[in-house]
Amino acid sequence: MKRLGPFHTLAAGVVFTAALAALTVGTTPASEPTAANVEAPRAEPTTASTDRVVPEPTATPTAAADPTPKRADYAGVAQRNGGLIAISVKNGKAVAYFCDGRIEAWLKGTAQDNTITLTGKNSVITAALGDGKAQGRVQVGSGKWRFAAPLVKKPSGLYRATAVVRGARVVGGWIKLPDGQQVGVVNIAGTPSPAPTLTPGSPVTVGGEQIVPQDTDAFIDEF
Repeated sequence: MKRLGPFHTLAAGVVFTAALAALTVGTTPASEPTAANVEAPRAEPTTASTDRVVPEPTATPTAAADPTPKRADYAGVAQRNGGLIAISVKNGKAVAYFCDGRIEAWLKGTAQDNTITLTGKNSVITAALGDGKAQGRVQVGSGKWRFAAPLVKKPSGLYRATAVVRGARVVGGWIKLPDGQQVGVVNIAGTPSPAPTLTPGSPVTVGGEQIVPQDTDAFIDEF
């Protein structure tokens, strides 16, 4: 057998080495990605909520409306006395007059929650309003009487006249009922006397002078 020379031996070694390197490259597994090379998942931007929960407003309880009439007139008869009583109400204020032809009393006070409480000189009225009437008790001096005074319309109701006649102060009061019944007293310088007959809207003569009685619309605010 023919022996190889040195040149051929070197060439064969180079070829073998190149083949071995190629085989190594082809069979080496791909390197795993390192943590440094792996891109972290992108965090989605968070937006702070600007929607604020606003509590529903709670209903504020409203005060019940006062059932007392804004404007009303009542007139009737005092039981077991026969005298007349008249009451007028306007915007929470009330005035009243009691008269039996001999004694009289002017009273004033408040009207609220369908109840009136009125006071005057030696006199008191307490009454409930409703069902078309004022019903309660009147006290004048030592006398006490119950009454029920229905609602009335002009020309029925309460009238008053004030004047100075010949230097004397005059105060007159009248109550007129729908059936025509009426009563009144004129007080001249502290002395009472029966009042002349009233014709609503017309003057009456007192001490030789004429004065004009007025219904409560004309004097209740200043009484």
